[in-house]
Amino acid sequence: MKMFEILNIFFKLFFTLVYLTIREQGVKVFFMKLKKSIVIIGILLIAGIISGFVVFKNRNMLPAAVVDSPNDGEKIEYDYSKSVSECVAMEDEIYFKDAVFVGDSRTEGFMNLTHLDATFYTHIGLTVDTFFTDPIVYISGEKVSIKEALKKTTFKKVYIMLGINETGWQYSELFKRKYGEIIDTIRKINPNVLIYIESILPVSQEISETHSYIKQEKINEYNTLLQDLAREKEVYYIDIASSMKNEEGFLPTDAAIDGIHLNKEYALKWLQYLKNHYIVENTQKGDNEQ
Repeated sequence: MKMFEILNIFFKLFFTLVYLTIREQGVKVFFMKLKKSIVIIGILLIAGIISGFVVFKNRNMLPAAVVDSPNDGEKIEYDYSKSVSECVAMEDEIYFKDAVFVGDSRTEGFMNLTHLDATFYTHIGLTVDTFFTDPIVYISGEKVSIKEALKKTTFKKVYIMLGINETGWQYSELFKRKYGEIIDTIRKINPNVLIYIESILPVSQEISETHSYIKQEKINEYNTLLQDLAREKEVYYIDIASSMKNEEGFLPTDAAIDGIHLNKEYALKWLQYLKNHYIVENTQKGDNEQ
């Protein structure tokens, strides 16, 4: 129902009550009641304004991929060019039970330090091309690639963090193209999957200045490409990296012993970020079809 329709009904009821009150009890009684009504209406208006302010202030704390618009039956499409907004924190970790995490040694460390109840297909040195080729996952006693493992797995969500091992690649667009092929492959396996691209975590300033190819500048470049890829592929971009940077834009020195792989404190910070940045599950349709 539109706002002007509600106001129309309200004023009709109001003037009807005015007429009935004057007819039955007289003008004097009407104005006595009107004074009391003004006080009540004033209180209600103040309460409404306060409630409206609270809702407006926390408008970005509502988890939704597609939200209801003011018009009946219409939907506002999710803006995939933006990172997933902060929302009300999950009360538990059930959301991740039907999720698959795909990543390199950093995601493997995340798995070992958080003990999150989810499926993890990770490998030290994993890249966007070895995702398709290297047999690294045991399925029914057989070692297969992550691509093949997903075909034999039931899941509704996939979290991907890849890219730090590719920072030495000469062509950034090749990285983006191969990453896009991963997304296409996952969707072919499960058309209804909810896919999250996790931004590549930063490294320490020392690593960035001394490592032969891992540079923070390159990581920043790749994250820009990944956010653009999320828009193109209509998947969800989670900017975890922003929560892990110090004022200089690097991973804090106390976050990792080697400047790359997070310690438990920061792994749990990573998990908390995911619990505060997610998409409402009922916007998706279901499991992958085997």
